[in-house]
Amino acid sequence: MKKLHAGFLAFAFLALASATGLAQPGNLSSWKVIAEGGADVEIALAAAPPSLNKQNTNALQITVKQNGTRSGIVCADMGTTKLQTAQWYDLSFDARTDTPKTFALTVSLESPDGKTVSARTTLPEVGGTNWAHYSVALHIRQPSSKCRMVITLADTGSIWLNGISFVLRKTTATN
Repeated sequence: MKKLHAGFLAFAFLALASATGLAQPGNLSSWKVIAEGGADVEIALAAAPPSLNKQNTNALQITVKQNGTRSGIVCADMGTTKLQTAQWYDLSFDARTDTPKTFALTVSLESPDGKTVSARTTLPEVGGTNWAHYSVALHIRQPSSKCRMVITLADTGSIWLNGISFVLRKTTATN
């Protein structure tokens, strides 16, 4: 297993929706560690703990060794994704830990410099020893012509993520 530290390339096996222009398997430079305020974070592309599925046997392992202000991963290349006020996006992924421990994961869509947050939500209990599917809706409050997605953990430990999907919610017109 090759470990990647802040500033290095990360994670080839994210299954992101092509419609968003997010990191694709061949675009390794899109995912990086975010380690602010004294945080120590490592990410590694690792064999998925007991069979996620037969088609995708790798997962992104995030290990927070020391908490800081923010500890997790960032997708800095959201391609042509332009966030408009009142839009809804659906984020889904699979996750697990190697112990019964769960993590609060905070997901935010923010400006490239992190100063403006367009949407943010926290999933309070992600993980556990079995793979589980998680999904959450993100409502855009601030428009942005460019953005990044940040996923942070609230505690030290390791979690595996797989099958991350981020798509604009389809809406139908009402009369």
